[in-house]
Amino acid sequence: MAKLAGDPPAAFEKVSPLKKVSFFDIGMIVDVLIAERERTMTAQQEVIRELSTPVLQFREHLLILPLIGLIDTVRASQLTDELLHAIRVNRAKAVIVDIMGVPVVDSKVARHLAQTVTACQLMGVSAIVTGISGAVAQALVTLGVEIEAFNAVGDLQRGIKAAERLMGYRMVRAPSLPA
Repeated sequence: MAKLAGDPPAAFEKVSPLKKVSFFDIGMIVDVLIAERERTMTAQQEVIRELSTPVLQFREHLLILPLIGLIDTVRASQLTDELLHAIRVNRAKAVIVDIMGVPVVDSKVARHLAQTVTACQLMGVSAIVTGISGAVAQALVTLGVEIEAFNAVGDLQRGIKAAERLMGYRMVRAPSLPA
């Protein structure tokens, strides 16, 4: 060892491979950490996506898709995919798409909503759109979206009643129970 202390080039030659191995190990550790972080972020995005597209089974063969917040084309596509999958899994006969919580609809989203309703109809499902605000109604008319595709009713309660009628349900008031 004393020989290396007096010979800097020889010492450098001995230390240089150790430095390379150390940097390689550090590089591998960083790669593993980055890969794990990306896996975690992907899993979180999947959970967020599932939570942002809740298709709820209200009763047998009746689904409700409540939409809340801004909808861009990517989310609109995800909503359609989730809805069509839920229709197949639940063997739905009617779907209520409630857009009460959607503040703004641009032309792409409006057309996508119309396409979603049409896709539901092609699967043999009656689609009812509820909660269309005045601003959204004006936007749909201004954009020239074919509103014939929409079976629209004012609010969710009326949408449920319309869906029940379409499915053949009949509401009968029960007789009063004696006191």
